[in-house]
Amino acid sequence: MVIGLDIGGTNIKGVIVDSTGVIRAQTSVPTGKAILETEQHIVQCINILQELSHITKNGVEAIGIGSAGAIDKHKGTVITSPNIPWWKNYPVVQQIQKLSGCKTFLENDANCAVFGELWLGNGKHFKNWIMLTLGTGIGGGAVIDGVPYTGRAGSSMEFGHTTIDYNGLLCKCGRKGCLECYGSATAVVNFTKSHISMYPDSTIIKRIKQESLTAQLVFEEAQKGDALALYIFNLIGQYLGIGIANLVNIFNPEAMILGGGLSGAHEYFMPRIIQGVQTLALAGMKEDIYYCLTSYGNYTAAIGAAKYALDNLLE
Repeated sequence: MVIGLDIGGTNIKGVIVDSTGVIRAQTSVPTGKAILETEQHIVQCINILQELSHITKNGVEAIGIGSAGAIDKHKGTVITSPNIPWWKNYPVVQQIQKLSGCKTFLENDANCAVFGELWLGNGKHFKNWIMLTLGTGIGGGAVIDGVPYTGRAGSSMEFGHTTIDYNGLLCKCGRKGCLECYGSATAVVNFTKSHISMYPDSTIIKRIKQESLTAQLVFEEAQKGDALALYIFNLIGQYLGIGIANLVNIFNPEAMILGGGLSGAHEYFMPRIIQGVQTLALAGMKEDIYYCLTSYGNYTAAIGAAKYALDNLLE
């Protein structure tokens, strides 16, 4: 039995999985807003998984952690994470091993999503494919000839920090024009704020008088046909189409797989993505690409983190 944790800027998703890929339990808790709070929530997530699966602490062989941001998996350190800014040169493996008593392994969260999809999802049907995880930020990953590419230290494929406008919006990473400023759940919220005055009849205006503005709220209003919500998703689809067309020109993939919480709204922006790729990618590259979602939704990266821990145990 291994535990996989996907630690994002908003939530920690966790699974407990056996070596055959059977998921015994899954849960989600808030990430928190500071080092101590996040550590407490990680422990809480581990405890909930053990309770749900009726597996004792001694029954868990290892913990795999998928973390957002730049990491050094060999040192077990998160170097920097724009969406978890309190983790700077943070020794996450050392800390979680101390708090949990379990052998712990670290990998980038988007790489973990690739591992999970390759193990149990749609990725096992293709040899060459790319993934974008759309959440608070944007992560990414690639499988080349059936093998995930993770880079020298585990911090490759930061598709969210590829630039689509060098004079564009300021990103949390300190650079301008990063794709995640235009195609993430955070972008949905920011674009809604900046365009809301142009849609005085939008039902979003009424809702945010009593609720916080979130990508989920915008999605719910898009389902009801709200013009502002539909425009925002069309807009982020346009920007994602630019970013993905670049990736298509680089990787010439068989499939493009979307994951992360925002992918649940795919019906409102996927057609715009495909249109963008068909317009911007090169002939011979853009044809016959299979577009789909991750098989396990928000838990794909947690499943991949568990697989990463399992593979390291077996080495």
